[in-house]
Amino acid sequence: MRIRRLSRIVWIGAWIGLVVSFGLAAAEENPDVIVFYREECNDCRHMDAVLDELLLLYPEIYVAHIEETEPGAADLMWALSVEYGIFPSKFPVIFVGDEVIVGVGRDKELLLRSTVRGCVFDDCPSPLDRLEREPFPIAIIGIMIAVLVTATVLLLF
Repeated sequence: MRIRRLSRIVWIGAWIGLVVSFGLAAAEENPDVIVFYREECNDCRHMDAVLDELLLLYPEIYVAHIEETEPGAADLMWALSVEYGIFPSKFPVIFVGDEVIVGVGRDKELLLRSTVRGCVFDDCPSPLDRLEREPFPIAIIGIMIAVLVTATVLLLF
């Protein structure tokens, strides 16, 4: 009897853990702006100052800063570059909505300002939305159903 009760508790805990983990994964928000930068890059610091000004005006904008040497950073930057149809030749590389800004200059600063403002007022998509998403694996659905059925059976009997 004690083993059966322990088994029920383990299965219920596993089921609750799966449901909570799926809920937390779904709640993650994609960034509105993705900035790829290099350490000790003066141009990157200049554009960060512009972004900091914009964040003071529009605190609802979610900016992700990714240093070029972080694991997976190069793969993500190149995947986004392919989707945007650009060749990133220098840093920073900033993806905002449907725009990409490479490097620094007055024209790029104005483009960043106008694009961020446009995203605030017109709700532009996250750059990550352009990447092809993998389909939801059917195996996870099967596991969830099996856990749900098992938990139901254990609770009823």
